Amino acid sequence: MNIEQALSEEYAYLAGEYDVAVVGAGHAGCEAAHACAAMGLKTILFTLHLDSLANLPCNPSIGGTAKGQIVREVDALGGVMGKVADECLIQMRMLNRTKGPAVHSPRAQMDRSKYSVTMKGLLEGTEGLDIRQAHVTAVLAKESADGIFAVEGVMTESRAVYKAKAAVVCSGTYMESRTIRGEVIISSGPDGLPRSEGLSASLAGYGIPILRFKTGTPVRVNSGSIDFTKMQRQEGEHDVPLFSFDNEMNGRTVPADQSPCYSVWTTDETREVIHDNMDRSPLYSGIIKGTGPRYCPSIEDKFVKFKDKTRHQIFIEPMGRNTKEMYLQGFSTSLPEDVQVKMVRSLPGLEKAVIQRSAYAIEYDLIEPTTLKPSLESKIVSGLFTAGQINGSSGYEEAAGQGIIAGINAGRYAKGEDAVIIDRSQGYIGVLIDDLVTKGTNEPYRMMTSRAEYRLFLRYDNADLRLTPTGHDVGLIDDERYGRFLRKYDSVKEEYDRLSGTYIGPSDELAAVMAEADSVMPSSGVSLADLIRRPGVSYAMIAPVDKDRPALTEDVIRAVETDIKYEGYLKLEKEKIDRFKKLEKKIIPADTDYQGITGLRLEARQKLDKMRPVNVGQASRISGVSPADISVLLVYLDSRKGGSGV
Repeated sequence: MNIEQALSEEYAYLAGEYDVAVVGAGHAGCEAAHACAAMGLKTILFTLHLDSLANLPCNPSIGGTAKGQIVREVDALGGVMGKVADECLIQMRMLNRTKGPAVHSPRAQMDRSKYSVTMKGLLEGTEGLDIRQAHVTAVLAKESADGIFAVEGVMTESRAVYKAKAAVVCSGTYMESRTIRGEVIISSGPDGLPRSEGLSASLAGYGIPILRFKTGTPVRVNSGSIDFTKMQRQEGEHDVPLFSFDNEMNGRTVPADQSPCYSVWTTDETREVIHDNMDRSPLYSGIIKGTGPRYCPSIEDKFVKFKDKTRHQIFIEPMGRNTKEMYLQGFSTSLPEDVQVKMVRSLPGLEKAVIQRSAYAIEYDLIEPTTLKPSLESKIVSGLFTAGQINGSSGYEEAAGQGIIAGINAGRYAKGEDAVIIDRSQGYIGVLIDDLVTKGTNEPYRMMTSRAEYRLFLRYDNADLRLTPTGHDVGLIDDERYGRFLRKYDSVKEEYDRLSGTYIGPSDELAAVMAEADSVMPSSGVSLADLIRRPGVSYAMIAPVDKDRPALTEDVIRAVETDIKYEGYLKLEKEKIDRFKKLEKKIIPADTDYQGITGLRLEARQKLDKMRPVNVGQASRISGVSPADISVLLVYLDSRKGGSGV
């Protein structure tokens, strides 16, 4: 449907004109809308319900393994999730401390209601951004003579038509969604909120393939009904940097009064209750049609698929400072409510638990992500961008990462500028988007550190080094913050050079340091950098022999120490990245006729023709395209360049 057709409908009216319309105000939509407005574009953000803006319908936490890195990357680009999370956290921890820095990941428990209110206030105060509670039912696009569609705007349920040069759809789990608890099936979004109707059909009408996925959320119980003495208590940590680089550079730290979390293990009774009621499980009776997340299965799925595990760990986490609701992480289920009560009360300390919200499974529509370009623009409808769970991902952080990129590129599209692409060597955001648009997914995609081949370089602590220049270039990082960023890394280089060029000889002080680190005493002069490279020796430990040490902030010290300790590994990783970049820079012309390339296997021709990769690097990651096919493609591109000047 185009603008003219929409306005010809009974009661339709032109409600406004914008550069960009963002549909959906979850974590993807909030980042997309903020990015567009901050770039100077007139932007409107639509939400089904204003009070659910930036809702945390499942686990009220931000960050975690690989996800914490994404939050830092969003902040490094100029996004808002990290800043809001810093204001609303009630507990902070660094995951994977016992492992190497590549997998260190910050994670924070949120005050759920405060997070939503804080994000809403931030967006309401963003110049150039209007927020509207409305049910968008259609994306409006005109069709050219050659059959190409281009966005013209959106239309709401009330027949309000909004013109827009670009649109970003961030529908989360709301498109044609239904919640399921045993035999009870309700047409609704998460938390009993209204679902999105009509938008899925509108997208399908342009030829965009629609898929169906499923996810779920656990029960919430009243803390007054819990016996915490039967649980293991988990305190917060105070030496973890905040998510926002601005806050870190300004010396802000996590709050002193953090809220505790708890953990328990399921019991034999839990397993028996689930086993006795499997005939009522929608997951196994065929009621649930959508594909669920492999890495976040329901509790009944865990007992069925992991028969060797006699018990599973459950985490009891607070929902906020001013509520008694507690969230049972790891205990999602679609079993009926009466069964849920028995399951919950089979857990230690929860024998008298009072459930405030029942668990549920939720099915929803999404698009086939391989129909997207790496910019997150549709290959089918020009000017249409999508981000978040509509693209097949799961998780607030994955949504925010896609949202800021979709917002940046929708804004640049509206301005007539080239798209910004974050590649796999630049960030987890790049890995996430590339995996989705190149490989697709047959289940809700979850980011993990193992998906990133350059994860030693993609650390949480250096996200600013990797992405802040891009944020500054697109207009999301102001000159003042960029100046602080440059000064930080000038300090890192100066300290690295000082440590590398400062040599000390044997002394009693050095002997004491070596004894503390259980390291062999050097027989002659040694640089301070070489001392830090030794296992068990840290920057802090060598202070007694480092007489001219300057006063440095913790973020600078962390960067210097990591660069020194892992210098050899980082050099090897940089060499791999350089090879990767060469393939990414080999652009494949959009009009390439793969059917006419001699030497390509039939499967490769079909896959390349369908996917239309933008460069050789992306082509090499398409399933069914072999290294031999890539060699043929490279020869073809070289011959084409030589013969036509392309």
